[in-house]
Amino acid sequence: MGKKNRGGKADRKRKEREAELEAAISGVDNTQLKGGEFPSLRYSDEETERLLAQAYAAIPLRSGKRGTLNLKREKRRWWIKRQYDARKKYERKEEHTRRMAKRHAISEMIYKTKVGAVDVRESERKYQEGILKRWAVMNGHQAVEDGAGKEVSL
Repeated sequence: MGKKNRGGKADRKRKEREAELEAAISGVDNTQLKGGEFPSLRYSDEETERLLAQAYAAIPLRSGKRGTLNLKREKRRWWIKRQYDARKKYERKEEHTRRMAKRHAISEMIYKTKVGAVDVRESERKYQEGILKRWAVMNGHQAVEDGAGKEVSL
């Protein structure tokens, strides 16, 4: 039976290594360039220096502050927090204004009631006295008087 082998990249590389080993043992040179692989270009030290100097010269100078994205994120985060705090403060001030308006309305109603209470008490007293006199007359406890103060019989 043997070991199960499903293939794939590792299996392919293993087979290539085994084939190279067999070729090396038998003395046959079957070296192949694999797809997309080319021998690296070789430059002298002077040529390398010249190419590097040319490449570095082409890089534009970076001006300005060396800020990081982290600083920008922190700046935005604190700006959002200040906006949130300002909104909450505005909401608290509005709530306070509403509460004070309601309290002031109640206070005004109480004041108006107190100011008008003198007239109300006087009219209530007169009404109650009138009711009491009518009851006394109806039950014979008091004689009826006309407008001039003279007694009138019923």
